[in-house]
Amino acid sequence: MSVKSKMQALKKELLLKEASLLFEETGYQQMKVADLAKIAGVSIGTIYGFFDSKEGLYQAYISYQIEIFTQKIKKRTDGLDTTQGKLRVFIEMKFLNYMEKAEALNHSVKNNPFYFSLFYKENAHPFHEIFLLQAECFKSINKDLDDNSAMELTYLFNGFTDGYVSRWFDVHDDLMAKTDKALEHFISIAKGYK
Repeated sequence: MSVKSKMQALKKELLLKEASLLFEETGYQQMKVADLAKIAGVSIGTIYGFFDSKEGLYQAYISYQIEIFTQKIKKRTDGLDTTQGKLRVFIEMKFLNYMEKAEALNHSVKNNPFYFSLFYKENAHPFHEIFLLQAECFKSINKDLDDNSAMELTYLFNGFTDGYVSRWFDVHDDLMAKTDKALEHFISIAKGYK
Protein backbone atom coordinates (compact mmCIF):
# COMPACT_ATOMS: atom_id res chain seq x y z
CA MET A 1 0.00 0.00 0.00
CA SER A 2 1.40 3.37 -0.99
CA VAL A 3 1.89 6.20 1.46
CA LYS A 4 -0.92 8.11 -0.25
CA SER A 5 -3.30 5.15 0.13
CA LYS A 6 -2.35 4.78 3.79
CA MET A 7 -2.97 8.46 4.38
CA GLN A 8 -6.37 8.24 2.69
CA ALA A 9 -7.30 5.21 4.81
CA LEU A 10 -6.17 7.02 7.97
CA LYS A 11 -8.11 10.15 7.00
CA LYS A 12 -11.24 8.06 6.40
CA GLU A 13 -10.85 6.35 9.78
CA LEU A 14 -10.37 9.68 11.56
CA LEU A 15 -13.49 11.04 9.86
CA LEU A 16 -15.41 7.93 10.97
CA LYS A 17 -14.28 8.44 14.55
CA GLU A 18 -15.50 12.03 14.49
CA ALA A 19 -18.72 11.05 12.73
CA SER A 20 -19.28 8.36 15.37
CA LEU A 21 -19.16 10.96 18.12
CA LEU A 22 -21.62 13.19 16.27
CA PHE A 23 -24.07 10.39 15.42
CA GLU A 24 -23.97 9.18 19.02
CA GLU A 25 -24.39 12.66 20.45
CA THR A 26 -27.04 14.08 18.13
CA GLY A 27 -28.56 11.13 16.25
CA TYR A 28 -28.86 10.61 12.52
CA GLN A 29 -31.51 13.24 11.86
CA GLN A 30 -29.73 16.06 13.70
CA MET A 31 -26.22 15.19 12.57
CA LYS A 32 -25.02 17.63 9.92
CA VAL A 33 -22.23 16.81 7.50
CA ALA A 34 -21.28 20.49 7.62
CA ASP A 35 -20.70 20.17 11.38
CA LEU A 36 -18.48 17.14 10.81
CA ALA A 37 -16.50 19.04 8.17
CA LYS A 38 -16.00 21.96 10.54
CA ILE A 39 -14.92 19.75 13.46
CA ALA A 40 -12.60 17.66 11.27
CA GLY A 41 -11.17 20.69 9.48
CA VAL A 42 -11.99 19.38 6.00
CA SER A 43 -14.40 20.39 3.27
CA ILE A 44 -17.85 18.86 2.88
CA GLY A 45 -16.65 17.65 -0.53
CA THR A 46 -13.85 15.69 1.14
CA ILE A 47 -16.40 13.87 3.29
CA TYR A 48 -18.62 13.13 0.30
CA GLY A 49 -15.53 11.95 -1.57
CA PHE A 50 -15.12 9.21 1.00
CA PHE A 51 -18.76 8.41 1.77
CA ASP A 52 -20.92 9.65 -1.18
CA SER A 53 -23.81 10.78 1.05
CA LYS A 54 -24.94 11.18 4.63
CA GLU A 55 -26.56 7.71 4.39
CA GLY A 56 -23.26 6.34 3.07
CA LEU A 57 -21.48 7.91 6.04
CA TYR A 58 -24.05 6.35 8.37
CA GLN A 59 -23.55 2.92 6.81
CA ALA A 60 -19.79 3.31 7.18
CA TYR A 61 -20.40 4.27 10.82
CA ILE A 62 -22.45 1.08 11.33
CA SER A 63 -19.72 -1.06 9.70
CA TYR A 64 -17.07 0.62 11.82
CA GLN A 65 -19.05 0.02 15.01
CA ILE A 66 -19.63 -3.63 14.06
CA GLU A 67 -15.87 -4.11 13.62
CA ILE A 68 -15.24 -2.64 17.07
CA PHE A 69 -18.07 -4.72 18.59
CA THR A 70 -16.75 -7.94 16.99
CA GLN A 71 -13.26 -7.37 18.37
CA LYS A 72 -14.66 -6.73 21.85
CA ILE A 73 -16.80 -9.89 21.71
CA LYS A 74 -13.84 -12.01 20.61
CA LYS A 75 -11.66 -10.56 23.35
CA ARG A 76 -14.30 -11.10 26.06
CA THR A 77 -15.20 -14.66 25.01
CA ASP A 78 -11.69 -16.00 24.25
CA GLY A 79 -11.02 -17.04 27.83
CA LEU A 80 -14.51 -18.36 28.56
CA ASP A 81 -15.03 -22.08 28.55
CA THR A 82 -18.79 -22.23 29.14
CA THR A 83 -21.34 -21.97 26.37
CA GLN A 84 -23.77 -20.05 28.53
CA GLY A 85 -21.03 -17.63 29.53
CA LYS A 86 -20.23 -16.86 25.88
CA LEU A 87 -23.89 -16.34 25.00
CA ARG A 88 -24.41 -14.17 28.08
CA VAL A 89 -21.45 -11.98 27.10
CA PHE A 90 -22.94 -11.52 23.65
CA ILE A 91 -26.36 -10.52 25.04
CA GLU A 92 -24.85 -8.18 27.63
CA MET A 93 -22.58 -6.50 25.12
CA LYS A 94 -25.34 -6.21 22.53
CA PHE A 95 -27.74 -4.65 25.01
CA LEU A 96 -25.07 -2.34 26.40
CA ASN A 97 -24.00 -1.29 22.91
CA TYR A 98 -27.54 -0.30 21.99
CA MET A 99 -27.97 1.59 25.24
CA GLU A 100 -24.71 3.51 24.81
CA LYS A 101 -25.38 4.30 21.15
CA ALA A 102 -29.15 4.72 21.39
CA GLU A 103 -29.19 8.16 19.81
CA ALA A 104 -27.23 7.01 16.76
CA LEU A 105 -29.03 3.68 16.33
CA ASN A 106 -32.52 5.01 16.97
CA HIS A 107 -32.74 6.09 13.31
CA SER A 108 -32.20 2.60 11.95
CA VAL A 109 -34.18 0.66 14.58
CA LYS A 110 -37.21 2.96 14.73
CA ASN A 111 -37.51 3.85 11.04
CA ASN A 112 -36.84 0.40 9.64
CA PRO A 113 -36.94 -2.66 11.91
CA PHE A 114 -35.30 -4.65 9.10
CA TYR A 115 -32.45 -2.17 8.64
CA PHE A 116 -29.77 -4.52 9.93
CA SER A 117 -31.06 -7.51 7.96
CA LEU A 118 -30.79 -5.45 4.77
CA PHE A 119 -27.44 -4.08 5.88
CA TYR A 120 -26.08 -7.63 6.33
CA LYS A 121 -27.17 -8.61 2.82
CA GLU A 122 -25.44 -5.58 1.32
CA ASN A 123 -22.25 -5.88 3.40
CA ALA A 124 -21.12 -9.53 3.33
CA HIS A 125 -22.55 -10.26 6.77
CA PRO A 126 -20.22 -8.42 9.13
CA PHE A 127 -21.21 -10.61 12.09
CA HIS A 128 -20.14 -13.83 10.38
CA GLU A 129 -17.40 -14.58 12.93
CA ILE A 130 -19.75 -14.01 15.85
CA PHE A 131 -22.45 -16.14 14.22
CA LEU A 132 -19.96 -19.00 13.83
CA LEU A 133 -19.09 -18.71 17.52
CA GLN A 134 -22.78 -18.74 18.45
CA ALA A 135 -23.50 -21.73 16.19
CA GLU A 136 -20.79 -23.70 18.02
CA CYS A 137 -22.40 -22.72 21.32
CA PHE A 138 -25.76 -24.02 20.16
CA LYS A 139 -24.22 -27.30 18.95
CA SER A 140 -22.76 -27.66 22.44
CA ILE A 141 -26.19 -27.09 24.01
CA ASN A 142 -28.01 -29.43 21.62
CA LYS A 143 -25.87 -32.30 20.32
CA ASP A 144 -28.51 -33.14 17.67
CA LEU A 145 -27.87 -29.96 15.69
CA ASP A 146 -25.97 -30.10 12.43
CA ASP A 147 -24.10 -27.05 11.10
CA ASN A 148 -27.09 -25.77 9.13
CA SER A 149 -29.53 -26.09 12.04
CA ALA A 150 -27.05 -24.45 14.42
CA MET A 151 -26.64 -21.50 12.06
CA GLU A 152 -30.41 -21.25 11.65
CA LEU A 153 -30.72 -21.14 15.43
CA THR A 154 -28.08 -18.41 15.51
CA TYR A 155 -30.17 -16.23 13.21
CA LEU A 156 -33.20 -16.85 15.41
CA PHE A 157 -31.18 -15.99 18.53
CA ASN A 158 -30.11 -12.68 17.05
CA GLY A 159 -33.66 -11.88 16.01
CA PHE A 160 -34.83 -12.85 19.49
CA THR A 161 -32.37 -10.50 21.19
CA ASP A 162 -33.18 -7.79 18.63
CA GLY A 163 -36.77 -8.05 19.84
CA TYR A 164 -35.69 -7.10 23.36
CA VAL A 165 -33.82 -4.11 21.93
CA SER A 166 -36.78 -2.97 19.82
CA ARG A 167 -39.04 -3.18 22.86
CA TRP A 168 -36.51 -1.20 24.91
CA PHE A 169 -36.51 1.60 22.33
CA ASP A 170 -40.27 1.87 22.86
CA VAL A 171 -40.54 1.59 26.67
CA HIS A 172 -37.02 2.43 27.94
CA ASP A 173 -37.12 -0.14 30.73
CA ASP A 174 -34.03 -1.79 32.23
CA LEU A 175 -32.66 -3.63 29.20
CA MET A 176 -29.65 -5.07 31.05
CA ALA A 177 -31.99 -6.68 33.58
CA LYS A 178 -33.43 -8.75 30.70
CA THR A 179 -30.11 -10.50 30.00
CA ASP A 180 -30.65 -13.59 32.14
CA LYS A 181 -34.28 -13.92 31.07
CA ALA A 182 -33.32 -13.73 27.38
CA LEU A 183 -30.53 -16.26 27.87
CA GLU A 184 -32.71 -18.68 29.85
CA HIS A 185 -35.56 -18.54 27.34
CA PHE A 186 -33.36 -19.02 24.34
CA ILE A 187 -31.34 -21.87 25.83
CA SER A 188 -34.60 -23.72 26.47
CA ILE A 189 -35.51 -23.13 22.80
CA ALA A 190 -32.09 -24.36 21.68
CA LYS A 191 -32.32 -27.55 23.73
CA GLY A 192 -35.52 -28.59 21.97
CA TYR A 193 -34.65 -27.29 18.50
CA LYS A 194 -34.51 -29.81 15.66
